[in-house]
Amino acid sequence: MNRRDFIRTAAACVGGLSVSGGQGQWTETAKKPLRVALIGCGDRGCHALLPNIATSGMAEFVAFVDPDARAVVRAQERLKKYRPDAKTGAIAAFGDYRDFYMQMAGGVDAVFIATPNHQHCLPALLASRNGIHAYVEKPMAYTVEEGRRMLAEARAHRVATQMGQHGHSNEGARRLCEYVWAGAVGQVTEVYCWTDRVNAREQPLAQDSACPKDLEWDKWIGPAAWRGFNGGLHPVGWYSWRGFGSATIGNMGNHVIDPVFWALKLGSPESVQLVDYRPGAEASWGLRDHIVWKFPKRGDLAPVEMHWFDGLKGDLHWDASTWTPGTYKYIVKKENQNLPPKLVEIEKKYSVDLGRCASVLIGEKGILCISVFGESLRLVPDSLRSAVTPPPKTIPRIRGSHQADFMRACLGGPAACANFEYSQPLNEIMLLGVAAIEEGSGKRLDWDGKTGRFTHDDAANKFLSRPDRAGWGFS
Repeated sequence: MNRRDFIRTAAACVGGLSVSGGQGQWTETAKKPLRVALIGCGDRGCHALLPNIATSGMAEFVAFVDPDARAVVRAQERLKKYRPDAKTGAIAAFGDYRDFYMQMAGGVDAVFIATPNHQHCLPALLASRNGIHAYVEKPMAYTVEEGRRMLAEARAHRVATQMGQHGHSNEGARRLCEYVWAGAVGQVTEVYCWTDRVNAREQPLAQDSACPKDLEWDKWIGPAAWRGFNGGLHPVGWYSWRGFGSATIGNMGNHVIDPVFWALKLGSPESVQLVDYRPGAEASWGLRDHIVWKFPKRGDLAPVEMHWFDGLKGDLHWDASTWTPGTYKYIVKKENQNLPPKLVEIEKKYSVDLGRCASVLIGEKGILCISVFGESLRLVPDSLRSAVTPPPKTIPRIRGSHQADFMRACLGGPAACANFEYSQPLNEIMLLGVAAIEEGSGKRLDWDGKTGRFTHDDAANKFLSRPDRAGWGFS
């Protein structure tokens, strides 16, 4: 039996319909679980994805893949916590996902990819080419070219996909859409998004050092430009550095902007501009960004100007005095944040606190504020709550986790809610912001979504792709 026959058979053997939020929601407990592999067993893979997969009743792990053997051991131990009966000794272990695909492609139904950002594309392409379904943590791709290629190959091979902006499965994101589509605040023409993350460093990386014996550094580097081992990059520091992370917008943009993108049906922008930027250390991303996208009229929807703010205000230092204690040194205290002036104005005018990481949509009749992961929705001013009739719940609700939604798709259910068809255009907006940071001039960059190029701007277009490192090409 080939993989697609297995999926059809498994789907035919499992249950029917349940009701969630007033909408039909396909659900099941697989009689024959999906055979899944976790590619990237670090913090996100081990602590966020693994528990939801292990407790879903829909999957069993057949492989752990990570160039750091210590991470594989932690994944085995973590699995035992959630599945004491798991035979971890029977789960294959690989340091290189290319070896994994060559040896196990015929025995795997789905992969969950939680590698550092610079390694998202190639394992996803290899999954598609082997008919294997793929869940990819955000950002879906490292460059615009990679994202478009990932979508094209997933389409060609007809595999189920999902990007890991898990808030897309939450209630608040759906209510935002339903309120906007019901005309609760009229036409929306301005959006302001902000985050409390700062994926940058003020101090340069320390000297490279000897690589730990359990880490295969060449495989960790993968398709990125070669450099020696540095403890400031692995296991979690890579977020802040060019070539590995994707700036603060790449880290948090897919979460914060996702509900706005959905509700306003934004599609492709007509331009992007880096309005304000404060550089970090050499090779680091910026300590402050203000990015603006302009979106044209979309059917009956008015043009929209969307703003993104991150980083530190003024000349504050990025150190223990400004970041939040007990974190990975990425979360800034609100009093130190580079916040949208419009947000400050709204909070003062209406005596509200709209949070450290969220979006506000400015409409003709009022304001909607959606939290970072789509958990909650707020109307501003408070008087709007009684003035606006809550719209009906018309969008299907997700039962269980974002990962369970993907696994239902793998088993023949409806397409996952954040599949590549939806998420690639969303992720491209973030990557255009990254390209504007890389280009660095601060000028307006006009974008042609059909061709996937900046208009008449070769200098900016070079940031839409990256060269392949020998042995790690995508072709």
